[in-house]
This record gives sequence, C-alpha cells and structure tokens, in this order.
Amino acid sequence: MTRVDEFDSFYSSTHAEVVQVTYAVCGDRQVALESTVDAYRRAWRDWSKIRDRNPLSYVRNEAWKVTSLHRGTHPLRRRHEEDSDTALLEALHELGVDDRRLIVLMTLGNTDLEEASREVDVPAEEGIENVTTALATLEQKLDQSIDEVERRMHALSAVTDTLEVPTPGTIRSAAKRGRQRNTVLLVVAAVVLILGGGMVATDGDALASNEALPAREKIGAEHPDVILDAQKIDAGNLLSSAQVGRLDPKQTWKVESTDENVANTTPYSTCPTKRYADKDPLKVFVRTYTAGTRSERVAQAIEVSRSDKIATETYKRLVQWYADCEHPRVELVAAYTVKREFGDFQILRLRSHREPERTLTVGFSHSGTITSTLVHEVDGKEGPTVETFAKTLNDSVEKVCKDSGGQCSDAIEVTRTDPPPTSDAPSFLGIVDLPPVADIDKVWAAASASPKPNPAMTQCDKADFSVKAVKRSAARIYVLYRASELPQEFGVAETTGTFSTARKAKSFVKGIKGRIDSCSKDTLSAKVDQHRTIETDQFTGDVWRVGFELDDKKSTKVYYRTAIVRRGKHVAQVTFTPAGRYDISQKEFAQVATRAATRLKYAK
Repeated sequence: MTRVDEFDSFYSSTHAEVVQVTYAVCGDRQVALESTVDAYRRAWRDWSKIRDRNPLSYVRNEAWKVTSLHRGTHPLRRRHEEDSDTALLEALHELGVDDRRLIVLMTLGNTDLEEASREVDVPAEEGIENVTTALATLEQKLDQSIDEVERRMHALSAVTDTLEVPTPGTIRSAAKRGRQRNTVLLVVAAVVLILGGGMVATDGDALASNEALPAREKIGAEHPDVILDAQKIDAGNLLSSAQVGRLDPKQTWKVESTDENVANTTPYSTCPTKRYADKDPLKVFVRTYTAGTRSERVAQAIEVSRSDKIATETYKRLVQWYADCEHPRVELVAAYTVKREFGDFQILRLRSHREPERTLTVGFSHSGTITSTLVHEVDGKEGPTVETFAKTLNDSVEKVCKDSGGQCSDAIEVTRTDPPPTSDAPSFLGIVDLPPVADIDKVWAAASASPKPNPAMTQCDKADFSVKAVKRSAARIYVLYRASELPQEFGVAETTGTFSTARKAKSFVKGIKGRIDSCSKDTLSAKVDQHRTIETDQFTGDVWRVGFELDDKKSTKVYYRTAIVRRGKHVAQVTFTPAGRYDISQKEFAQVATRAATRLKYAK
C-alpha cells in the first residue's frame, strides 16, 4: 500500500468518529468539522512521523487543540439547533476540560480508561477518579442513569452524520497548499525586511503598521505558524499530578484547580504583585496541586503571548518580580541556571521566615511564545533538590515547546549562579538579600545616601571612598520600615566605589584590613573579633565584629558588624548596626557580605 493509499484509508475509516468526538467536546458542529479537517491536514503533513504511533489519537488531540483557533463554542447558536441535544452539551461543557475529554473518549471514542488517560495526559489512577466524579455529576445534572447518559452521547452522531466532509484528496491538497503558503509568507516577509526595514506592512493601507494589524493578518509574519501553534495550547499542556509528584514522591499529589480566566488578577504566589506578567496574553492557565495533609503545594502558570518578543519580555518581567521581592521576612537564599541547548532557564530559592517557616522554589522557563512559571512551597528549610526541580521545570517546557514555536531538549545542566539583578540599584544589596531581625515582621526599605562621609565607615577602618583612586562612589542605607520598637541607630549602610584599576582597589582594601586588624592595639576602647574570610574565584572579602567601650567602667559597649569585599576594581563596605537583641549572627552577616560581593557584578 502506498503512502497516499495508507493515509486515504485511515482518513475514510476514522473521520466520522473524530468529528463526533470533537463535536461532543466543543459543542459546535461547524467548529468540530473545521477543526477535524485541519487536524487531518496536519496529520498528512506529518504522516511519516505519526503513521506508526497511534495516528487516531494524534488527530483527535490536534482537533481538540484547533477548536480554540476557530470561533470556539457558540452556546446561543446551539440552543437554536433543533437537532442538537443542548442539555447534554451544556452539562458536558460545565465539566472540566480533562474530565469532558475523558468521558467523550471512553464513550464515543471507543477507548479504554488507560488509553483515554494517556491521550489526555493524566495518570490512569487520576483518570478513573476524575471520570467517576464527572459521571456522577452528569447523572445528577441530567437526572438519568449512566446507561441513559451513554445512549444520549452516542445519539450525538445524528448531528455530525449530516455534515459534508471533504475527500481524502482534498485534505492532502489543502495540506500541501498550507505548506507552500507558509513558505511564501516567509519569503515575502524576508523581502519586506530587506527592502523596507520591516517597519511598514502595505496591504491596502500604506501607512498601516504591522503592530496595528489584527493577529489573524499577521500569521506567518512573525514566524511560520506561531499564531496557529499558540492557539493549540490548552490545559493539557500543564503538568500532570504524577509529574509534579516527583518533587516529593512520599506524598499523594492531586490537581486542586485549573484556572483559565485572563481577567483574574490575584497573584498565585508570594512576591508578584500581579497574576500575569504579559499585559495582553492570548491565553493563560494556572493549575494548583496539593500533597496529602502536609503543608505543601505547587502552582504552575502558562502565559501564551502574541509573539516571541513579547514572551521574552514576559519572562524577564517574571524573574524581575522575584528579584525585587519585598515581603516581610522573605529572603533570597540561592539562584541557579538551568543550561539547555536552546536557551537557559532560571531557578530561585527563597525562604519566608514567618511562622511557620516556608521554603519557596521558583522556576522560570521560556519556549517560543510561551512563558511558564513553576512554584513549589513547603514548610521548613528543605525543599526539593534543585536537580529534581529542574527536571520538572524542563518537563513543563517539553509539554509546550512544540506547540509554541520553541525547541525541545532533554539535556540539562544545573549550576549555582549569581542572583538576577534588582531593578533599583542593581550593584547594591537588594531588599530580598537582607535577613529577618528578631521577631520584627516588617519590610526592609532602602534609600540613597551621600558617600561623603562614608556612612558604612567605623572608627577602626576609617574607609574614605572619596580618595583620588576612586572614580565613582555611591551609598545606600537600609532600615526596617515602620518598626517603631527599634532605636534610631539600628540599620545597615553600604558604600561602593569603582577604582581606576583592580590593583588600586586591592591596595585600598588591604589598607582597610590592616587598620581593622590593628585597631584593638591602636585604640584601647576597641575590640575586634568574629573575623571571617570570604574567597571565591570572582571576589574576596573579610567580615568582622567591632566593639567600642563608651565609658571607663566598660559597662556600656556598642557593636558593629562590618565587611569589606572586592570584585575586580569594584569595592563595597557593608556595616550593620545592631541594637540589643535586635541583631543577627556573624554567619548571617557573612552571607549578607557575600551577597554584596555578588551584586558588584552589576556595577558599571
């Protein structure tokens, strides 16, 4: 049998069933027909790839995805179709998308539970639970038994049997024309870019900019089938509970809810002030997962943008929300890069020090027109391993990359990296870098200060960032906003300086270290202790606690924690002034100093 004969036989024997299944799922006969035809066109283009891999499942799945590209369901029109079982269609429409597809596949699609669950991409155990609940809902809604509901499902074929379907030859010809059309569009787009800079699209209106054109008219202008591919994204592209379950295999995970409401503005996680980073997305999906009785949850969000460029900006904005996180007692613990062949992703680990203490692991991925965020939250200091989380994040990408115009890859490598820059004063400590203090439930706030005199200077180091070797200097002070119980002297000060050369910066730091180390000998009222050294391939630094006696009886003392760090020709001094019990440990302060050194990466 030739390749053409093979496809024609497949089409002739299956198209009626696929139209029927698609109609039951979407509820609109014309949309069902158009989507089914489109799905078979795609099947013919990819026939060599799918012919031996359950092509019927492929076509049903593609037809369902394409329904959203057309006009969608039309409840008002359905009610005027006298031959439609509108009550059944409405009852099906009220079910969740996955539940509706499972029921339709197991009745009209003549598939068993295992195959139907695999096609909808849910575990069989979850599938049987969902089907049982959904069927009970249908029974109650329609006030009929399961057998009666099933008979009504099969009766829907009377509606689709009257539809006029194209011949196999017509399907194949349309598929060929579609491929040629995409090629022509690419060539035309390239010519326009070469001749006119790509700034103006002259289709009837010489002054109509590309941005002003409707999305339908721009298909092919961005990238072949970007708009078409994006329209195929649905809730089936979200992670299943089994995939999420790998983050904590000891728990029993289940899908709690799936939201597709673009108008919903409530953030689904800590740090973001908005729910979606794309200001005008094509589609959005937010799914939440829970694990047994443990205080552990996962949220995944997909934002479908109108172009690769917009998706890239959306990705950057999402990362920025967490890099700028300003929540009481929330601290950025670590940052990682997930290296991939087709573009790297980022993972951030944060900790909320409120009661109960919680660890947040957040991953950001971008593929084509899709931006995905994965958030894991759990009580305590231990979240999933970053390697396991990275694999789950990559799973989320693989579920959308083909449908988003992106590129897929199983090969990933996770590395510890510097945190992403903050949007305000990126070369300085961010709010999210500062630890909680005692039981104060307030947010750190920062403000610029004059570096002359140096607000981070102590009596021991006398660090002067106004010397000739310093080409630029700046300073910031940090306080716990509206913490009325704290004395005025409490706070953090940071001063940075950029030297003309790394050698001069190193000499400056050496002089400060010498003065601090000898301070106890030179000043009888001074005591220097708790010295720690910081050293990596990128930066070096030292941390001390410096104390001073304020009277001869040595009964009153004041303490400072100070650090000096250098990264190339950039130097930062950080000084923390505690007040009684409102203090942090030297280990915690060393972590702050280390973060200050990493932030020098963004110094100009």
